[in-house]
Amino acid sequence: MRESTEGTTGAEGMRFCMECGEQVDPDAEFCYQCGSRRVIDVDPANNRIRLEPGEGPYCGTRNLPEDRFCASCGKRIGTFEYVPQRSRRLTTREKLIVFISIVPAAFNLFGIGHILLGRYSRALMYLVMSAVLIYIRWFCGPLEMSTLIFIEVIGLVIFMKQSFEVINLIQSGPRGGS
Repeated sequence: MRESTEGTTGAEGMRFCMECGEQVDPDAEFCYQCGSRRVIDVDPANNRIRLEPGEGPYCGTRNLPEDRFCASCGKRIGTFEYVPQRSRRLTTREKLIVFISIVPAAFNLFGIGHILLGRYSRALMYLVMSAVLIYIRWFCGPLEMSTLIFIEVIGLVIFMKQSFEVINLIQSGPRGGS
């Protein structure tokens, strides 16, 4: 949260961004982190979103107090508990793992990131795919252009799959197994 010149939010509550979960100043209309206008008031006593009767919790539209669903966005109106979902910045080690997994993969050497993450069975699978692609590409003699393009497309698909897999594993945090 940025430094507030008026002090703490105290009894009047706290404000959070619905997009990134960042806590914002009481007088802020936009989130300092992501720029979203979806900033909400949260009661610190029970972690509930403070809404006026009939106010839509997702879009802020004023509805009739007896309405159960928002006329603008269709979401349920009521009392909601707010659990902030804050985005996490990558550590230097995690950035290094992403770099080490993506750069060799650009040259059809897959699975290095999985080794660094301790996912050895996935790493072995990707390393075998690398060996097959490299063998076909460099040791099977002259290939037709259509075959080369096909091999490059397969390599690109494997590159994207393993890159997204490494990034998702890093974002989801440590888990057991491989």
